[in-house]
Amino acid sequence: MKKIFTSTFIIGILISGNAQHFCGTTEVYNQVVHDHPEVLQEQEQLENFTQQYQLNFKGNNTTSAPIYTIPVVFHILHQYGTENISEQQINDQMRILNEDFQKLNADVNTVAASFQGISADAQIQFMLARKDPNGNCHTGIDRIVSPETNIGDDGSKLNSWPRNKYLNVWVVKTISSGAAGYAYLPGTAPSAAVDGLMMLSTYIGSIGTGNPSTSHTLTHEVGHFFNLQHTWGNTNQPGVSCGNDGVSDTPVTKGWTTCNLTNNDVCTSGVDENVENFMEYSFCFKMFTAQQATRMQACLNNTAGQRNQLPTTSNLAATGVDGSMNNVTCAPIADYIATFNYACTGTTFTYKNYNWGGRATSYNWSFTGGTPSSSTDSIPLVVYNTPGTYSSSMTVSNGSGSNTQTRTNYVTAFSPTAQYNSFQYYEGFESGSIPNNDWTVINPQSNAWTVSNTAFFTGANSVRLTNTTANSSQIDEFFGPSINLVSIPSPIFTFKVAFAQRTTSNADRLRVLVSTDCGRTWVPRLAKSGTNLKTVNPTNVSFVPNSQSQWRTETINLASYVNSTNVRIKFEFTSDGGNNIYIDDINILGASSINDEFENAVAMTLFPNPTDANSTVSFNVLQTGKISLQITDMIGRMVDEIYNGEMIAGEQQLFIPTENMSKGIYTVMLNIDGRIVAKKLIVN
Repeated sequence: MKKIFTSTFIIGILISGNAQHFCGTTEVYNQVVHDHPEVLQEQEQLENFTQQYQLNFKGNNTTSAPIYTIPVVFHILHQYGTENISEQQINDQMRILNEDFQKLNADVNTVAASFQGISADAQIQFMLARKDPNGNCHTGIDRIVSPETNIGDDGSKLNSWPRNKYLNVWVVKTISSGAAGYAYLPGTAPSAAVDGLMMLSTYIGSIGTGNPSTSHTLTHEVGHFFNLQHTWGNTNQPGVSCGNDGVSDTPVTKGWTTCNLTNNDVCTSGVDENVENFMEYSFCFKMFTAQQATRMQACLNNTAGQRNQLPTTSNLAATGVDGSMNNVTCAPIADYIATFNYACTGTTFTYKNYNWGGRATSYNWSFTGGTPSSSTDSIPLVVYNTPGTYSSSMTVSNGSGSNTQTRTNYVTAFSPTAQYNSFQYYEGFESGSIPNNDWTVINPQSNAWTVSNTAFFTGANSVRLTNTTANSSQIDEFFGPSINLVSIPSPIFTFKVAFAQRTTSNADRLRVLVSTDCGRTWVPRLAKSGTNLKTVNPTNVSFVPNSQSQWRTETINLASYVNSTNVRIKFEFTSDGGNNIYIDDINILGASSINDEFENAVAMTLFPNPTDANSTVSFNVLQTGKISLQITDMIGRMVDEIYNGEMIAGEQQLFIPTENMSKGIYTVMLNIDGRIVAKKLIVN
């Protein structure tokens, strides 16, 4: 018998980039022991029990052990992408899991000769739960729409089912550590709610987004869940030093990251190492040993982590895997998306159902303001002919029941006629708040782009996104009104940005995108991240720019859109735990008119703005010359010409009478010797 070791907290991790398993053993162990030193005592109790259990069985793992049935629930966290894996892919993973644990895998007969005699049936079977914790009919597949699919840590373990009744498996798009999966050893989870397995969607099954080479990853992680170590012991460093896993029939090994079946007696001359073990890193997984099987069975007979309650007769009945639900069909659960949320009037919107649970046999849709206004198709097509934002609902049914999903203010149809048609567009966010008639905010989570009156390049406001370390991988967007660029020769788009990292490793990203079809599709025109995005040095305090030197001007050439009559600009920020970002002074104007130094020197301001009476424009004339000041409406028509003539150098002010102007948004255009500066004026 190998030297008995004291179990410690282990998370089994698999890195998808190079198809190798890695565990955060030391770091996580130290943290857990620091926070929960009581786990050492429970692990020691389990280890003593396990060693005695193994002695009693003496490796005789045949008919003496019962069949252990484990109810399983898959929680699929998704945002309607490929991470929302199919029922077929989950069933394929369940097949592989059962074959691996019951020695039914097709390649088990090709195990190296040294281990043919001890490759074992662990006598553990897995079944998708057929009842939820409340006793309702269920398929064992729980689908959750959440941005947590992009994070994949313990905070992403949503809707946890009781660990003493179910093996919880959370499936996500990304695991923040860079891993492909992890599990808790029995008795080591910080709380019962996070006890279970976290897996990448691309490591589930051999079909769909999965593949055969990584389809045994879940088997490896379930091995950890049932108290198996890596074959070389409690580290994440295979190939470094010889070690053991506390199991008598897995030879001492350094661990393998390649499938080397010859000359593999590295630690003990003449003793082959178990390269093909499911708890190795070789990726030629084929077997558990007899004593590994016994060790897992010991776990299922011990109270650590409540694993012993999973296969009890009463729990099999409570979770519906006792056969009582075999001929029962669950009611469906309604879910759907529109394939896009913004488009021009007259565009066909496609609604795609994502219902889950029981299979639906009928569909009933309702589309406010749409043509048609109702449908019984599974994937209906709808047209909105009038600009507006519209709601919809879907009811799915089968013989067991029905379920309805309603989405309020879900899609928007914009007019194909541009909101602005002028020689320049300017936005300084002086009008108050967003969203408004011009600016749309897309905010799937708690924080969002908002107007800030604490930081600005000019005027009194800017747009800010409060960015925190808790928002890692979160995407926040806002986009502007439609603009007709035909009247702007050689259009150039400029804006001011201020951003700080927290540390030099933060890779937060800002993208600017352009749409010519009312927001249905977007083309990236600028992307900056990390150190290329920052305008000041990293800081841990909440960043607020306090001088113009902390801002930078970004310029995008829109010449390819010179004939476009409906252009929208979108800002998209992806957080990597950096600091706050600010946007101000958005301009679209002709290339010949642009000069940042000139605009800054002119320092044009409007006050008050917005106004319900009159307003005043203030600016600097750099040298005596010809000046004109015009007011235009949203479609570019001149409403008033305030001044046209010579002015001497110096600070100037002009009165803007607004009492005869209708409520609305106007552009104040200052032309100094052919160079234009413009500001938006809002009349209330």
